[in-house]
Amino acid sequence: MSVKKVISVVLVFVVCFLMFAIALLPASVAVQLGKDYLPKGLQMGPVSGSIWQGQVNGLRYQGQYVSKLQWDVHANALLKMQLKADFVLGNKRNSEELSANGLVTYGITNKHVQLDDTRARISLQQVLQEVTLPVPTEAKGRIFVELDNYQLGQPHCQELAGTISSADINVKGRNGWFSIGELEGDLSCVNGGVNVKVSEENLLGLQVDAGFDDRGQLAVNGFIKPDASLPKDVHDAVQFIGNQTADGRYRINF
Repeated sequence: MSVKKVISVVLVFVVCFLMFAIALLPASVAVQLGKDYLPKGLQMGPVSGSIWQGQVNGLRYQGQYVSKLQWDVHANALLKMQLKADFVLGNKRNSEELSANGLVTYGITNKHVQLDDTRARISLQQVLQEVTLPVPTEAKGRIFVELDNYQLGQPHCQELAGTISSADINVKGRNGWFSIGELEGDLSCVNGGVNVKVSEENLLGLQVDAGFDDRGQLAVNGFIKPDASLPKDVHDAVQFIGNQTADGRYRINF
C-alpha cells in the first residue's frame, strides 16, 4: 500500500473516531470544557446525558432558580452552521417557578439568536420585582408568553411576534385580595425594543402601549377606566395614575 493510501486511511479513521467521540461526549464533560464561556455567577446542579440530548438538574442565576434544563440538539442543523435545539426549562406545573419550552437556534458564524414556537410562564410577583410602578402594588398571578418568533437584536429585538396574557390576576387592597380578571396583549418589536399593546376588553378598561427603552426602562402610555364591579380600592388608586379625561378614563404615562 502506498504512503498516500495509508495517510488517507488514517485520516478517515481519525475523522470517524472524532465524530464518534463527540457523539458520545458526556454533557458533564462538555460543561467543564466550556465553563469559561458560561455567564459569570451561573450555578449548575448535576449534569447528565450527552451534548446532543442532556439535562441539568437545578440552575441559579442572578437570584433566579429553575429546577431543570433539558435539551435535544438537531444534528442536521450543524450542516447549515447552526446550533438548533428543542429545550425545556423549569417545571410548568409549579406556578412559582419560571418555566419555558420551545426551539432555539444559534448561528455559529453570525451569532444570530432566534426562538420559535416558544411558551414561557412566570409569576407576576417576579415581574413586579423588575419594574417600578407609579402606585405601589401587591399582586399575584401567572403570566403566559407565547412567541411565534423572536429574533435577538439591538437593544432587545429584531423581530417579535407573540402574545402575553394572564388568566386571573389578583390584587391586594385595603380590604383583602380581589380579582381583576383576564388581561391579554400583543407583542411586537418597535425600534429594537419589546412592545406590548393591550386593546382587548378587560375589567380594568386598560388600553395601553408599553415597552422597554434602550436603557431597559419601562415606558407605558394609554388609558384606564376600571369597571364599576371592581372594588373602591381600584377606583381610588387610578386617581393617582393620571388626569381624568372627559369620558371618565384616566391617562397613563410613565
